[in-house]
Amino acid sequence: MFFFSICLFAQAIVTEENSIFSTEIYFDFGKDIIRTDADSALNGVVQFCKKEAPIFIKITAHTDAIGSNENNFQLSERRAEAVQKYLSEKGIQADSLTVGLFGEKQPVASNNTDDGRQQNRRATIEVIQLRKMMPFTGKIIDKETGEGIEAEIVVRGKKYRDSTSSDATGQFESLAPLGEVIGIDVWARGYFLETEMFKANPDAVADLNIDLPPVRDGEKVDIDNLYFVGNEAILLKKSEPELPKILKFMQINDGIKIEIAGHINLPNQPDVATTTWHYDLSLRRALLVYNYLLENGIPEDRISYKGYGNWEMRFPKTRSEKEMKQNRRVEIRVLEVN
Repeated sequence: MFFFSICLFAQAIVTEENSIFSTEIYFDFGKDIIRTDADSALNGVVQFCKKEAPIFIKITAHTDAIGSNENNFQLSERRAEAVQKYLSEKGIQADSLTVGLFGEKQPVASNNTDDGRQQNRRATIEVIQLRKMMPFTGKIIDKETGEGIEAEIVVRGKKYRDSTSSDATGQFESLAPLGEVIGIDVWARGYFLETEMFKANPDAVADLNIDLPPVRDGEKVDIDNLYFVGNEAILLKKSEPELPKILKFMQINDGIKIEIAGHINLPNQPDVATTTWHYDLSLRRALLVYNYLLENGIPEDRISYKGYGNWEMRFPKTRSEKEMKQNRRVEIRVLEVN
């Protein structure tokens, strides 16, 4: 395990625009009239806005390159006004609407074909939510030496995801939505992956230090947050994001061979035989992870799987759910480091 705390940047909480919905509509050549085929897209904006608050709507309007710059700019202005009027009539408050006019300056396709020009005759409607962000800094360090490590880092919340990296000294900085529970996932070559959760709170303490244990022959580590349906080798939906994290660990550490080890919780019982349903369950849970890695490009000669039944329970006489979870686990066991 590693030491974990948070250090805020010197600057204050910041406000950030977050795009939460976007759609486009298209216009006929030289026209600013809303086409009937745009109704479903615009009504989709209206329905979405009823569920989200507070929100702002940003309208950006464009044209093809036929005609003068001045005329095209004026045409984009009329197109934006048409969208704004449509939304206002549907109950969207006018003070929540902002407009950007670009004329022919931001084409998304070539203006040399009819299809390209049609794609450029458009208005984009984007729903923006403002959120307060808490800056923080941290350091990724070798658990044994205390030296800084260059690492890949993902900072994620319920509706937020960003990636960053630490420098040669292990230092990094990032933002987190204020008040949200945040996960930090860390990968580095030659180290086991780590994940830690914290609440983005300005009252948090001093420094964020994440210690990564080095990968060595014979080392093993639990796959955290890997939970299954009771008595099944079916992963709970909340645990599905763990599999891509294991895949990335194997991609970054492309010289290692591992065993996926499955365990079950069966306390106060003798060791189960390999012919039993309980043993088979531990095997099938390990197989689920093995198959995922195999199907996503990890070579077969780098991975294997094995069931351990209840032979290596950490708490053979457990009575608490916390201890049962530690018995009911899947591990990564390092067989070889090349």
